[in-house]
Amino acid sequence: MRLLAQHPENMDPNARWIEGEVTTRQDSRLFKQIVAQRTSPHTGRSHAYYRLQGPDWVNVVAFTRDLELLIVEQFRHGIDEATLEIPGGGCDGDEAPLLSAKRELVEETGYTSNAWISLGSCTPNPATQTNRAHTFLALDCEPASEMALDFSEELRLWACSWSEWEALLRNGKVHHALVLTAFLKLRYWDGWEEFQSRLLACG
Repeated sequence: MRLLAQHPENMDPNARWIEGEVTTRQDSRLFKQIVAQRTSPHTGRSHAYYRLQGPDWVNVVAFTRDLELLIVEQFRHGIDEATLEIPGGGCDGDEAPLLSAKRELVEETGYTSNAWISLGSCTPNPATQTNRAHTFLALDCEPASEMALDFSEELRLWACSWSEWEALLRNGKVHHALVLTAFLKLRYWDGWEEFQSRLLACG
């Protein structure tokens, strides 16, 4: 990369800002809204910054033994419309991300897998959120039980061919940012080219 400009001149993006007073504005089931007074290590100026503190999330790209992708469809209250997504959810307490992914897959689909691959993690919104989203690939998934949803969860479970899913990605029917990120991570997985050839052979 080639640096084009920076402000201020002595700016170091890795220099930590000096933290002052920290207060909790709101504590909900999903997030704590934190307000922190922070002082720039470069200019000495102070500002109030808002952070949403919450659990890490997990996403599961799950393929059956027949190489069909498991997709969940549900109504999302933030945008007031249905979305096509992959199984996922929040980590419970100190639960490790892989354990959370396995739990969410069973709860939302009734399927299990004995072949798990980590595709890495991302920061959903580093400007305001403190958490990370971890993506896992689950292969050779098989039905093992009924779905075990929370009392407020309502969803459809779909089996989708790779060609169908790519069409949905291209035409914008899939618009959940973390789902799109999961498939970007899948394409950068070391085993992608070989796996893609298997998917394309299935149509």
